[in-house]
Amino acid sequence: MKPLAHSTAALLLACALGPALAQAPAPADGHDSHHPAAAPAAQGATDNPSADQSELSEGEITRWDPRTLKVTLRHGEIKNLEMPPMTMVFRVADAGVLGELKPGDKVRFQAEKRPPGTYHVTHIEKAP
Repeated sequence: MKPLAHSTAALLLACALGPALAQAPAPADGHDSHHPAAAPAAQGATDNPSADQSELSEGEITRWDPRTLKVTLRHGEIKNLEMPPMTMVFRVADAGVLGELKPGDKVRFQAEKRPPGTYHVTHIEKAP
């Protein structure tokens, strides 16, 4: 198949399947299945260490893997995400976000939901 014909075939397939995929229901086994009314991420949530203290949630680090940039937190309610207390995995932008924090540390943090449905810690600090 010539390169142009291959591209045209791919475009036709995408056009044909696009509406069907857009209407497909979300998988029921995802994180949102136990709190489907989750709100969009809070306005202004950033990697800024001067995050508003009233927006911080409390938790404890149970696992931290700097290789995959994933941290597991046992957390209380996360109000901006309308999320009840649970233990779950969050992503971080880089290992520096956690600094010297380690499993067992009590923390206060800010999180947001980012496409395609992943949860990211945007600010974290050791709890007083």
